[in-house]
Amino acid sequence: MPTTSEVRALQRARLTAVGLGALREGDGADLPAVVRGLGAVQAQEPHSSAWGLAQRLTAPVTLAGVQAALAEGTVLRTHVLRPTWHYVTPEDLAPLMTATAPRVRRAMLSAERPRGFDHALLPRRHGVIADALAGGPLTRKEIGAVLAEAEGEPLDAWHLGQVMMHAELDLLVASGPMRGKQPTYRLLPEQKTWDEEAARVHLARAYVRGHGPCRAEDVAWWGTLTKGAARAAVADAGLTRHEVAGLTLWADGDLPDPAPPGTVRLLSVYDELFCHDFKGWPALTRLAMPSRWLYTGLVVVDGMIAGGWARVLKTRSVEITVELTDEPTAAVWASLEAEAARYGAFCELEPVLRRGAVGKGTIG
Repeated sequence: MPTTSEVRALQRARLTAVGLGALREGDGADLPAVVRGLGAVQAQEPHSSAWGLAQRLTAPVTLAGVQAALAEGTVLRTHVLRPTWHYVTPEDLAPLMTATAPRVRRAMLSAERPRGFDHALLPRRHGVIADALAGGPLTRKEIGAVLAEAEGEPLDAWHLGQVMMHAELDLLVASGPMRGKQPTYRLLPEQKTWDEEAARVHLARAYVRGHGPCRAEDVAWWGTLTKGAARAAVADAGLTRHEVAGLTLWADGDLPDPAPPGTVRLLSVYDELFCHDFKGWPALTRLAMPSRWLYTGLVVVDGMIAGGWARVLKTRSVEITVELTDEPTAAVWASLEAEAARYGAFCELEPVLRRGAVGKGTIG
């Protein structure tokens, strides 16, 4: 297994690859570039994942800035890859969905068969949805009302959710602008048709470019591919193989320059730095990570897990609590204060940083 210093060197290189080393210059107009650079970005938690995009810019844009990009459609939020909610750019949506949708559909069958989900009704239902969305974005509740009127009875929440999931997989719909606190769906323009094999190569290249150095197994995990399909896609993607610390790793050319030593980040929950198959990957903390940290953001120093963090939004301030595995040096604490200031700017609130236990269920 790699030594601690070798793992830290790999993680510093991966910090650069995922955009968390030397940060990008620019403003909100660069949000699509952040998403495009990563291929896709996990987005289950809208606030947390928006911070994950914004923090990769030198001057983080606000939450409102991320929501504006979603409203404009320069960044889309949809179910793709494993599948779960992801941010993706319009140009990457079709190849990523083409590469992953077949296996996602097969996985969905295990829940659909016992409930009698009728796939034969999807073309008609999707036609009703397309006609309704031609007039502009609608919330899921509004789409449910349109379908109920067309069919004479409402769909329950589970069936409506499956219908919309299939509409996303069919590249019919993706996210629209927020309506208050309610997300909407928008009708997508007709998408370019991709060959599945070419789409898998596009996926492999996108993942390695935005996450490498990484293994072919990581591509398989991220893209819901078989390991064999992932290895074939990586081999055909024009990538560079590296043998590092006993691991076969892939990168888009040379290994990325390492992030500056002592780089500290307050990562959003499910950040792309940790979106890989951990089986066979070196441990990223010398201590067992408390399970409750799985519900928080993670504090990383040089790409290694150094703690958990959570926040509480107040009227005028945001209280940020960090729980660390070690007593922080003055330099680490100063970096944490700088990160807290950037997070406060993102929230447009005054940051208050303190140490303490991070409770289960709080999302950083």
